Parts: sequence; C-alpha cells; structure tokens
Amino acid sequence: MNRTFRVANILGIPIEINVSWLITLVFVTSALALQFYPETFPKGSRFRDDEVVHWVMAIASGLVFFASILLHELAHSVIARRQGIPVKNITLFIFGGVSQIGGEARRPLYEFVMALVGPLTSLLLGFVFFGAWWLTGHSDTSPAAVVLEWLFFMNFVLAIFNMAPGFPMDGGRVLRSIIWGITGNLYRATRIATLVGRGMGYSLMFIGGAAFFGVLSDWISPWNGAWFAILGMFLESSARQAWLQARAIDILGRYKAEEIMNADLETAEMTDALRYLTSRGGLHFIYFVADPEEQVVGVLTEKEIADAGEGATETKTAADVMRRTDQVPIATPREDGASLLQRMEADSLWHMPVVSDGRVVGVVSKESLLKLLAQGLFPQQQRPGVAT
Repeated sequence: MNRTFRVANILGIPIEINVSWLITLVFVTSALALQFYPETFPKGSRFRDDEVVHWVMAIASGLVFFASILLHELAHSVIARRQGIPVKNITLFIFGGVSQIGGEARRPLYEFVMALVGPLTSLLLGFVFFGAWWLTGHSDTSPAAVVLEWLFFMNFVLAIFNMAPGFPMDGGRVLRSIIWGITGNLYRATRIATLVGRGMGYSLMFIGGAAFFGVLSDWISPWNGAWFAILGMFLESSARQAWLQARAIDILGRYKAEEIMNADLETAEMTDALRYLTSRGGLHFIYFVADPEEQVVGVLTEKEIADAGEGATETKTAADVMRRTDQVPIATPREDGASLLQRMEADSLWHMPVVSDGRVVGVVSKESLLKLLAQGLFPQQQRPGVAT
C-alpha cells in the first residue's frame, strides 16, 4: 500500500498516486454506478435502467472529484511555496490527497492562510459546479446535470469536512494558527490542536464501531460505520504523528549546526575511482573533491553515484559525477537542527556541509540528527544507585 507512481508535474510539483487510491476510486465509482445514480433518475426516465450511462457517469464523477481534491492540495502547495516552504509532492491516496510540505509557516497568519486556502478552493469549485448545474437546467433527468449536482454537493462536503478542527486537517491547522497567534507558542498550539484531532479520531472510531455492530443502525449503516472507524484511526494516527513531529522540531531546534557537525572532512581527488570511494565510504558518505591545487571544487555522495547509473562505479571517477560546490545546499554554523533535518528530508540528503566565511568548517549528517532526536524522545532512565 506504500507504493506510489508519479503521474504528472504541475507548477513544478510532482503529482503521485498511491495504490490505495485505486481502492477509493473503485469504491466511489461502484457505489455511484450500482446504487446512487440508478436511484437518482425518476421512474419512467430512459436513463434509470441504462447501466452503461450509469458507469460512464460514475467514472466521470470519480475522476473529476479527485481532480477537485488535487486542486485543493495544489492551493495549499502554491501558498506554501510563496512563503518559501518547499513542497516535495502531492499524493492522492485512500483518504483523498495530501501535500508533502517540508516545513512550518513562519507566522500564525501564514499558517492560517495556507490552511484556509484549501477549503476555500473546494468551496469555489462547489459554486462553479453549482453554476454549471443551474445553467444546464438543474434537471434530475439529464445525466450531465445529475453529475454536476453530485460534484457541487461533494465539493461543499469536502470543504466543510476539512474545516473540522482536528489537526492535521485544515480546520485543525486553522485552530492551531489561532492558538499560536494568541499564545505566541507554536509548540503549545500544536499540542492542543493535535489533542483535538486525536479526540475526533477516537470519536469517529467509537461511532463507527457502534454503527458497525448495529447500535446506530437507524442512522448509520454498518458499512458506513466501518468507514467511519477506519477514518477515525487514520485521523488519530496522523494527529499523534504530527505531535511527535512537533516534539522532534522542538528538540532539534535547541541545537545549532556548529554543535552537531563533524569537523573531520573526508576528501577525495578528482581522479579517484568511484569503485574505491564507495568501498571506503560505506552506505552513506560525503567526500569533498579537491583539484590538483588542493582547492575544493565539488562534493560527492552516494546520491550522485546512484544518479550516474549502473556500471558507473566501474568506469567513472569523482570528477565525472561530483556536484560542483556552487550547486550544493549548505548550512550556516548557527542554523538549528530542526531546519537542517527538514532541508535534508526535502532534498533527500544524508549530509550537509557547514560553511562559515566561504570556508567549509564541518559536516552535519542525518544520522547525528536522528541520534539526538532519539535521545530527546526516548531518554534513557538512570539506573538506581548509579551516579552519572
């Protein structure tokens, strides 16, 4: 279920589809084609028993609705990038879509706008589909009108549902931005918003479980109850992970690059064979490649070697695949660990050089950041009677 496929690139943002999305697409189109649309057409309509029309309507509805979700996520991503926050990708999956945004907003107002723009986009799309439905005669006998009616209704539902105040949903992010603005404390705001999100998740699981076992059969079908329970588990898990991420940012934010970095730099010559460097470097490494005058002209990591393709280690040298120094992301000595880890994750890096006054003074590794994080999240308890 974790496998994803890249299907497009919009505004420089990769669009990916998780295989779990196919489950939702099949479920939505099947429910529309087999139950909803046949019952929507009035008796006597020539489309009421036309299964081909029902399936065409259902497939079109499902694809356009997921395109609406994609536009919803694109709105978040565009605002994030305008704030200087990197966007790794947008992924459609079983519960809709998610923007992989590599950082936090710098101010409460920025967070508020970035969160609110998604539901506003869905609301706008709802009005667009409503206008098209009205202009086509808002008839319950026209397939096009029936599809447009479903689309405007579902986009309104999407906007309202996403404004539920449970983090990490859009409404939860709006709630966090408001608490952040009032208290001036992002960490505390995240704690409160994620607790609300987990509470909503547990509530959905309870309601869904009760419906599944027939306790709420007069209001919710067992099948919908199961869906509520699954959605609740997802929301609770997402809120818990968001809190852990906030704790991680708080822990790593206490350290500066100059405190974490390793000042011992691994060097290589331009003529060194990749075969030799990979055998010497291990799984993750970084070499500073020097020219004959001993000036650093490039950086070489396992990433550049992997991008060179199969067989490169047997035929190429450091000079052939290295990344030139002016193309390498760098850190400053005072940059905090949270920012470093976020940038490494966004660029898929394991090492980042630390530069001061134009000179490389050390290297921060993702491994060292993760060790600090583990020590902060899971501090070892002292043994009784042992002084430390």
